[in-house]
Amino acid sequence: MTTPRAVYTALLGDYEELSEQSVARTSDVPFICLTDRDDLVSDTWTIVKVELPFPFDLVRSQRQFKILGHPALHGFEETLYIDNSVQLDASPDDILDDWLDGADFSLHRHSFRKRVIDEFDEIVRLNYDDAGRVNEQLLHYAEAYPDVLLEQPYWNGMLARRRTPAVEATMRIWFDHVLRYSRRDQLSANVAFSLGSVEPRVVGDDNNVSIWHRWPVDVKRRAAQSVVTGRRTGPLLAEVARLEREVLLERKRADDLIAGKEAADERVRAAELELAEADARAARAEQRFTQVTTSFSWRASKPIRVIGGRVRRLRAGGSTD
Repeated sequence: MTTPRAVYTALLGDYEELSEQSVARTSDVPFICLTDRDDLVSDTWTIVKVELPFPFDLVRSQRQFKILGHPALHGFEETLYIDNSVQLDASPDDILDDWLDGADFSLHRHSFRKRVIDEFDEIVRLNYDDAGRVNEQLLHYAEAYPDVLLEQPYWNGMLARRRTPAVEATMRIWFDHVLRYSRRDQLSANVAFSLGSVEPRVVGDDNNVSIWHRWPVDVKRRAAQSVVTGRRTGPLLAEVARLEREVLLERKRADDLIAGKEAADERVRAAELELAEADARAARAEQRFTQVTTSFSWRASKPIRVIGGRVRRLRAGGSTD
């Protein structure tokens, strides 16, 4: 029996135009677009009208559908979510067969960001979310999940999943963080997977192009985007740099303590060796003294030593008595 599968996206508001998917024309897998718009039509997508979970927050509404799905998807055991700016170049069956082979959840690593903490800086620099909320999230993560901040972030433009309780629980954790902190889901994905029971399979090494997709394609976005200038965010980067300096300083202090202990241990070992050698010399001298004083010649020469002592005293003008 064929596993029920679907590809889906969520396009809310009039932020951009819907990207048609040519592979849908030759696939039996349904392509479902969740939208709040009444005017949206498509040759390749099945349009499903949805109510906004958060009427005054289109971004978090879209993230809810992206991360948690929608009742319209409940009949499918395997799904492939794609951002609207992703163009598929392979059939969804081929993608899901590959990505979910031995895994219940698969996605890309971020191919041009090395650490999660770097993604925080980019979000603030590009003004993609409120800096105060992003910095609060960073400070909380630095306290609770410091190792996760040093991981390579995930790229969430394509998400393949199998419907299991573990996947759904992990997605709940992820979306809870999107609600509590930044709406930019890439900031919380690594933490969510570290807390959840699903080990995601990482596929692909290039976010822009692969055998499965191209990204980004032109969707005629109507909202202005910040221009990347290469300028780093001062306060956030300064805080990160300060923390890194503190770590380096503590490591140096620890190294100095270890080196000092090793030097002290070496001095103790040298002193112990010198003391042992002195004890050995004293023992040899004591042994020699005992041998001499107990010998026959020493006892026989005692009268001579006595007379010699009196002569030395007479020469010195002393008494012989």
